Amino acid sequence: MPSCAQIVSLFLSVAGVLAAPAPAPKRSTVFSSSQDGVDSAGFYYSPYNDNGAAATYTEFNSGQFQLGWNLPSSTEFLGGKGCKIQTPKQVRKSFFYATGDYTLAVYWWTTNPHGTGTPGNGNILGQVYSDGGTFDVYDLYYPNVPEVYGATSFHQYWSVRRSSRATGTATTGNHFQGWKNLGLNPGYTVFQMVTAEGFKGTGYLDFAVSYS
Repeated sequence: MPSCAQIVSLFLSVAGVLAAPAPAPKRSTVFSSSQDGVDSAGFYYSPYNDNGAAATYTEFNSGQFQLGWNLPSSTEFLGGKGCKIQTPKQVRKSFFYATGDYTLAVYWWTTNPHGTGTPGNGNILGQVYSDGGTFDVYDLYYPNVPEVYGATSFHQYWSVRRSSRATGTATTGNHFQGWKNLGLNPGYTVFQMVTAEGFKGTGYLDFAVSYS
């Protein structure tokens, strides 16, 4: 089973896939509330929707997941798929389509210290260069925030690519090392996921991810 850890936010670069015979239909499960688990292919999945958003997460027994949302007002939800690991992995995006107001990122939780990385606002601390692009690095501090480990104070580290692209790879280990070079302490990863977060508006995302 894959294993994953730490949360960071990168706008993804993804690799194309070779044409192949049409696969047999995949069995899927649709969720509209928060839950997590591990599918038969060993991928960890985790939709979050504690706010009653009009959103669904469709889980396939593979690297694929789908999200759909129709939010007339600002209501947050998210969903993603990945693996539990102790070392950051390289991520490949193989299929992606989305509309509406959303973010898509590689996301980790870490411990020792506890932390996460997601897109946001803040002061730029420096840059990381990876996968043919320049990423601005930010550090945000959140005191006493309820999240996956309970009410905790933690830092968010994140890398945001200056120019977007639709294909390529995201070598997450480069970002961990880049943060350390800037004097940050990202800790030890608990899991790593490709995660989409939806906000106000209507959108749809169909995504397949693989790790190497």
